[in-house]
Amino acid sequence: MSVAYYPARDYQPLVEFGAIRRCVSKSLILADEQVAAMADCLPSIRDSMCVGGDRVIFKCESVNFRLHTPRRHGSARLFVGTGYIILTQPDIDYLVRVFPIMQQQLRDYPIAMPDVLSYVTSSLASPTYVEPPPNASTIINYHRLYEELVTFV
Repeated sequence: MSVAYYPARDYQPLVEFGAIRRCVSKSLILADEQVAAMADCLPSIRDSMCVGGDRVIFKCESVNFRLHTPRRHGSARLFVGTGYIILTQPDIDYLVRVFPIMQQQLRDYPIAMPDVLSYVTSSLASPTYVEPPPNASTIINYHRLYEELVTFV
C-alpha cells in the first residue's frame, strides 16, 4: 500500500494497493471518495472478521468500490472496478492502524502540489537527478518522484 503522485493522472495523489499471488501482481488505485469509503468501512470489516464461529458477512460499497467479507474465514475482498485483491485479518488490522496516516498524507499532498509541479518541470528538462530547492515541501520524497518521472518518460 502506498500514497503517491501519478503522472499519468495529472499528478493526483492516489492510494495504491498491490498484491502478488501465484507469480501475478495486481494493483488497485483508489481515488479520494474510495479512500473515504474504505476508511469508514475498515473498523466494521475488522469487527466482522473478529466474530467467532458465527461469521458476520459485511459489505461496503461506494463509487466503483466494494469491500466485503465472504463466507470464508479470515479474509476480505477489496474490489475496484472489476479487479480485486484479498486482504487477510492481519492486513485489515494493519490498515486500521495506518489508514489515518495515509489520509493525512492525502490531505498534505495538495498543499505540496505547486512544489511538485515545479520539480517535475525542472526534472524533465534535466538528464540527471535534480536537487529540490531548499524551501521545497519536506513531505515529498523527491528521489522517488524523480525515479517515477524517469520511468514514466
